[in-house]
Amino acid sequence: MARTRIPGTERRSQIVAAARRVFSRHGYDGAKTLQIAKEAKVSEALVYRHFPSKLALYRAVLRQVFLDQDERWHEQGIRGGGSLELARAIHTFIAASAADASDPARHDTHRMTLASLAGDGSYASLIYRRSQRRNAATMEAAYASARADGGLAGEPLAVPAAAMFIEHVGTMIAAIGGLPVAARPYGIEGDDLVRQATWFCLRGIGMPDAVIADYFANHANDQAVAISPPAP
Repeated sequence: MARTRIPGTERRSQIVAAARRVFSRHGYDGAKTLQIAKEAKVSEALVYRHFPSKLALYRAVLRQVFLDQDERWHEQGIRGGGSLELARAIHTFIAASAADASDPARHDTHRMTLASLAGDGSYASLIYRRSQRRNAATMEAAYASARADGGLAGEPLAVPAAAMFIEHVGTMIAAIGGLPVAARPYGIEGDDLVRQATWFCLRGIGMPDAVIADYFANHANDQAVAISPPAP
């Protein structure tokens, strides 16, 4: 029986996806093209047919990572000022993180970040630094606006740190959501998990309960936050 021929663009994408997983685990220096070939289930010669060097492949991976980051910010990012907009953005991020558990490609993105942190950390450090550079001014303005309208109280948190604390919650929800139901430790799922995790994050940055309750009672449904429960 004739072997199915995979188009070159599809094969290239397959190699880039495999390389992204390998680079996330081992960093640039530790990753080997033979490892990438095995991960992609192709020969090392075929990897070099599409990419002349490991550096060229690494650059292709980074381009894909940056495109993914920009897409996520477009979907979930802060679009204005005020406490309700800040609540919406955080709610949307947490909801998307929970939904990522049932999307293999997006779930893998979170797992790669955790794998990098367990390894040399270079991949995770790169995406964190780029995100903060790209979004710092918008986030600083949003937090300042929310504090000005009474939506944040108490000791002000450093905005980059607060953003990272929320990112940690979302990443762990996504990673844990990929486990079998019996292995998930939260005791709640779906909408309840998203609501409580969002409430936790909003409280953590200093949003009063009354403002959070108003958001969920009168505004959350207007945002059309899509939540897909993790697959069992």
